[in-house]
Amino acid sequence: MWVPLALVTAFAFAATGSYAKALARSSHVYTVTWALIVLPLPWAAALLMYQGVPPIGDGFLLAALASVVLNMVAVTLQVTALSIAPLSATVPFLALTPLFMLVTSAIVLREAPDAKGLAGIVLVAAGAYTIYLDRLREGLLEPLRAIGTERGSRLMLIVALCWSWSAALDKVAVLHSSPAFYTSFFCAVFGLLYAPFLIIGLRKEPLRAGIVPRLFLLGAFGAAMILSQFAAIELTVASYVIAIKRAGTVLSVVLGYIFFKEKHLRARLAGALLMTLGVVLISV
Repeated sequence: MWVPLALVTAFAFAATGSYAKALARSSHVYTVTWALIVLPLPWAAALLMYQGVPPIGDGFLLAALASVVLNMVAVTLQVTALSIAPLSATVPFLALTPLFMLVTSAIVLREAPDAKGLAGIVLVAAGAYTIYLDRLREGLLEPLRAIGTERGSRLMLIVALCWSWSAALDKVAVLHSSPAFYTSFFCAVFGLLYAPFLIIGLRKEPLRAGIVPRLFLLGAFGAAMILSQFAAIELTVASYVIAIKRAGTVLSVVLGYIFFKEKHLRARLAGALLMTLGVVLISV
């Protein structure tokens, strides 16, 4: 069951990033960040009421709080990057998370992928490099130098590093509770700790007419992504789930082309084949 759940995570990831970028045009980054993480709470709470509160293990609280703090930084940087740079120049860098997770999962979870899983993770990350094929004519290292020329890309690289740690912490928290309980706890605590930033964001850019329903729709996308991700992580190696989630990068590039008129579609989709092959290797 973890593969379908991870695929739902990937599709919801692409939809969430694209919609957050659109909302960041008319709302402050802090407001969009708060909505993205906190507004999935009603969905998670409803599922928790249906399933009931699980036994809470001793390792839950520390892992959960550490992940919330990391995500306060990561999600803020993610929305900032989306607001200032193209999807195709930012989201692909999140595919590096599985490579970082080879280290973090070994340290936190004491787990390691097998040969096929490792090959799949490498292909997913290589796809992120290949997405910048349009710059290869300038030199072999030009796709890497793009990190230095695109502020959004640099921010996403930091996000990927933060998420490589938080994903491992998420699994610890889920294993000591349940996906619905952890998601509810995560959203609620994030909302409380992030409230001062929300107030700052609302003062700088007050909500415009009609924006509230759109923020709740963003929350629905976020709920689908978070709940399916935590449920999948509970069932398998965390790096596998995150690798498939990053395959949503492909859809993000397409959405960027369709809705934001971004360029270099052929070069970006060239990396999609590598990422798809990586997903196949991980799935089998």
